[in-house]
Amino acid sequence: MHHGTPLPLDALPTTTPHEQDHDPAAGRTGRARHTLVDTEPGVPGAVLAAAAGVRKAMLVPVVTALAIGTVFVAVYLAAFHAPSARHQPLGIAAPDKVAARTELALNNAAPSGYTFYRYPDAEAARQAVTHDEVPAVLVADSRGTRLVVAGAQGPSTVSSLAMAVAEGVGKTVPVQDVRPLAAGDSRGLSVFYASFGVVLAGFLFAVSSYQIAPRLRLAARVISMLVFSAASGVTVALIGRTAFSALPASFAVVTLLVGLLAWASAAVAGVLLRLFGPIGMPVASVVLLILGNATSGGILPATFLPAWLSPLASVMPPAAAVRGLRGASYFHNAHLTDAVLTLLAWTVGCLTVQYAVDRFATRRTGRAATRAGRAALQP
Repeated sequence: MHHGTPLPLDALPTTTPHEQDHDPAAGRTGRARHTLVDTEPGVPGAVLAAAAGVRKAMLVPVVTALAIGTVFVAVYLAAFHAPSARHQPLGIAAPDKVAARTELALNNAAPSGYTFYRYPDAEAARQAVTHDEVPAVLVADSRGTRLVVAGAQGPSTVSSLAMAVAEGVGKTVPVQDVRPLAAGDSRGLSVFYASFGVVLAGFLFAVSSYQIAPRLRLAARVISMLVFSAASGVTVALIGRTAFSALPASFAVVTLLVGLLAWASAAVAGVLLRLFGPIGMPVASVVLLILGNATSGGILPATFLPAWLSPLASVMPPAAAVRGLRGASYFHNAHLTDAVLTLLAWTVGCLTVQYAVDRFATRRTGRAATRAGRAALQP
């Protein structure tokens, strides 16, 4: 007689094949719930029982991913495939005749492309550029004609302004960089990459938090957000400022702004998940990862965005963080206060909405329980 290894009790079938063949209800349940094969050990039975059917499991990811990818491609190509200036600030410190001729030529070449600011002399022009009032000033005085620029605005911005001014003046104009980029940030993109990574981390934090504990108390969730935000700020400051010298702002300022951006991103994604449930994840990815990062100004300034996108550059959390980090790094803390207030407003506003939603849900559940209790007591 052959003796095999005994099977554990939980591996034994609960019904025979004959019983399954003659039990229509069991067959329907099996087809509806258990046609997907579990390939991951340790998944609770309740989770497996609640799994979607094959059709939904196949189609929903396709539709969701395709929709997000389409929005991403459409927004980024619409914004950056052929960017052109709209009301781009440009200073002029030159005699009236030269200034008027330059303004006329630039307006003819690009109507509504530039907004001009007059400055009395080269020193006033330099102060304006180094305090981020304008990215460049055309200066014409006894020392000649030159374009005073802040290289920290990024190579794309500086080169586009230099080309436009050369066309307006009718000749190539020497460029004087009075606020160059840091050695560790040769392309001026470090602020954008840092903010993009933090926004992505905040989004993933919110998603994982709600997947693990959808009904976690708000106080506990806020504490978790604070820990995540503080750790994000310190980590990015250590990497971006200390390790690579790519973020020249002080360690404390980088930590503060990055931490606030992480908190705001987690709060925005969290409230969208709380309001919309599973569909909140693609909504949050569109709001934060696509619209937020596209309008951050990290690639090109907001003045190069199309009219339907540029208003977001003044209010979205990534844009506020980019302005604050760039201003603190290169322009005497310009925009720092505005950035902090904007990020705090997003965080407090989203947490307030979530608190109100939680309170409403608690009261609704309490009223339903009270009605059920009264109905049970009635004869």
